[in-house]
Order: sequence, then C-alpha cells, then structure tokens
Amino acid sequence: GVICLAASIGAQATNVAQLVVRGTITPAACNLSLGNSGIIDYGVIRSGELSQTSFNPRSPQTTSLVVNCGTTPAKFGLTLTDLQAGSKVTGILGGGYTEAQNFGLGAVSSRRTGGYSVTLRDLRSSGLTLSPIMRVSTGAWQNSDGKVAQAPTQYSWRNGASITPASIAQLTGIIEVMAVINKAQDLDLTRDVTLDGRATLVLSYI
Repeated sequence: GVICLAASIGAQATNVAQLVVRGTITPAACNLSLGNSGIIDYGVIRSGELSQTSFNPRSPQTTSLVVNCGTTPAKFGLTLTDLQAGSKVTGILGGGYTEAQNFGLGAVSSRRTGGYSVTLRDLRSSGLTLSPIMRVSTGAWQNSDGKVAQAPTQYSWRNGASITPASIAQLTGIIEVMAVINKAQDLDLTRDVTLDGRATLVLSYI
C-alpha cells in the first residue's frame, strides 16, 4: 500500500493536511490448467465407419483438470462457453442430455459436423472426494451429475452434506468429452471434415 501526505505551501500557513491511504486486496491467486493443453484429438475417422442415417457417437476421451491456489484456500467455480454454438445439431447427444449440454463441433461447407458433451469426473482435493454442484447465474446451488451445461451455468464442488462450494487450495479432476458425429448423409464427404469443437473454460471466485 502507499501512504501519501499532501499539504499546501503558500503565503499563508495552514493547519489542515490530507492523508490518503491506498492499497489493493486481491483474491487467492489460482491457476487453471488442462492436460495436453486442453486438446482432445479423435485422430482420423474413416467416412466408411459412419452411419448414413443415424448419429455416430465416438468413444469418450479424457483430459486432466488441475486448479492450484497455492496454500490459500478459496471458493471458486467453472463456466464453459461454447465458441461453436452456432453449429449445434439439435438432439445429437440423445437421452439424458439437455441442449444446454450440447456443444457444437463446427461446420464444413455449411453442414454441421456434430456435437459433444463435457462431464466433470473424479473431483478431489487433498485426497478427499468432492461432489459437483451447479447453479444458473446467481441462483441457488444444487447437486449435479457432472454433465456440464454452457454459461451462465456455473459449476463448483462440495465436500460435505451442505450444498455450498467448498473452500479448497487445490483441485484435481477429469474432464470427459464424448463426441457425436452427424449422420453421414448430412456431411460433405467429398472433402475432409474436421472436428472443430472449441469452448472457453473460465475460473471465477465465489
């Protein structure tokens, strides 16, 4: 912090001076990282493997999630924003998912490639198992099955019976992604079709 003492020097003496006290209090400095730089790579998929008339689910892939706040516990949460929301294929994830949990895989030749889901799994802190919770915007917290919906839904974790975010210094977990490719009849298979799902993961303090 900085302490400033200000006074006027002029022809007349004064018995008034101003003391200004400044400083900044910052929250715990938490770092967010994803394994493999957050890249999920499905490699080469042969067009002949795809059904012409049905959606084509692929095997789930995973990457690690780590949040490190040093030695200072903090309450924090995560939000995901779909940067390819305009390419979403309605209903592609099937039963058990909402459209808010459906992330787009981009489009080629104006034909939508497919979608994917994101699920938080195996959340832990200092060896203790955490349970995912969620809220929409600033609403009440509620239990979650880990399936991630897009912003403004926010996700955190509890370490007890109370459905409130736990104050922790470290978090480890798994992000599971399951891609579903569109029906082959709805793709332009005269050229390479790239899976181009992109989402922003934001860590915020609660």
